[in-house]
Amino acid sequence: MVFRMVPRYILRRDVLPRVIVTDRDLTLMNAVKTVFPECTNLLCNFHINKNVKAKCKLLIGQKTAWEYVMDAWGSLVACPSEQQFDECLKKFEMTCSLWPMFVDYVNET
Repeated sequence: MVFRMVPRYILRRDVLPRVIVTDRDLTLMNAVKTVFPECTNLLCNFHINKNVKAKCKLLIGQKTAWEYVMDAWGSLVACPSEQQFDECLKKFEMTCSLWPMFVDYVNET
């Protein structure tokens, strides 16, 4: 309800937001689509990393393995370009192949 009122508080209709950053709250993401249909919704990197770390700790018991996997995650996130992303993803998947449930989580979520 409150989110629907946001456009009323924007004084100029030609200066609507082009990008809104949210966490992965599906209700909020749907509201962005409805209220600001021309706006791009990006996911907050902080919240993504927080969720990935929590899932990693849950699925991978050993701290040394957890650090190894998180390093691989960091390399994937730091991929230098869109053109290289598939290569970075394959490297991540190979590095983390001992933990397929974690790889599935990253790919599906």
